[in-house]
Amino acid sequence: MDRRLERRAPVRSARRKSPRSVGSRPDRVAAWAFFGGIFLILLAAATSHGATGGAPAPPTATGTAAPELGQRVLTKGAVGADVETLQRILRVKGYGAVAVDGAFDEATERAVRSFQHDAGLAVDGVVGPQTRPALVALMRMLKATWYGPGFYGKRTACGVVLRPGTLGVAHRTLPCGTRVTFYHAGHFLTLAVIDRGPFRRGVEWDLTAGAASRLGFQATGRLRSLR
Repeated sequence: MDRRLERRAPVRSARRKSPRSVGSRPDRVAAWAFFGGIFLILLAAATSHGATGGAPAPPTATGTAAPELGQRVLTKGAVGADVETLQRILRVKGYGAVAVDGAFDEATERAVRSFQHDAGLAVDGVVGPQTRPALVALMRMLKATWYGPGFYGKRTACGVVLRPGTLGVAHRTLPCGTRVTFYHAGHFLTLAVIDRGPFRRGVEWDLTAGAASRLGFQATGRLRSLR
């Protein structure tokens, strides 16, 4: 009996000491927490650098959700609202049957080259700092004004309920829904005819307050248009 008890004694003693391994777990947890904290610090630093340094962020349009014509160089393959504005100008001015779909395709490139040839510019099919001003010059400079306050909540001659944010333009004779592209202070905006007017002599267009705000047009004056 005494011999069996003596053999078991070391086993019991080893089991009593086994909590030592349990005591090491907080150390491992602390180590993981330490290295995890370092990782998070490095990640935050990298994110901060990406937000404030490194490659510059792409340009954003002022007053619109998409780039406007002139805010970037346009070449074949480009897609966007600025390409659509380009295509509208080229189509209205008779530079081929260009689809106004916002995709700079081969037909658009041919039209750009044709326009560049007529304008005496370098013929490369690229719409950059030299070509863009020449395109703007194709748009007629006409007198315009704006309206809105006092008419909100009422229906226009084309059946649109006028509100502060409504985008549209009034014209005396153009059919309702006709699309017209305007340019002012570096901004382009294509609007639909939604009302009749203006009724002031010598004034061609009457922009809604929302449209005037988008263009930075604050009073009666002249702006470029294309229809």
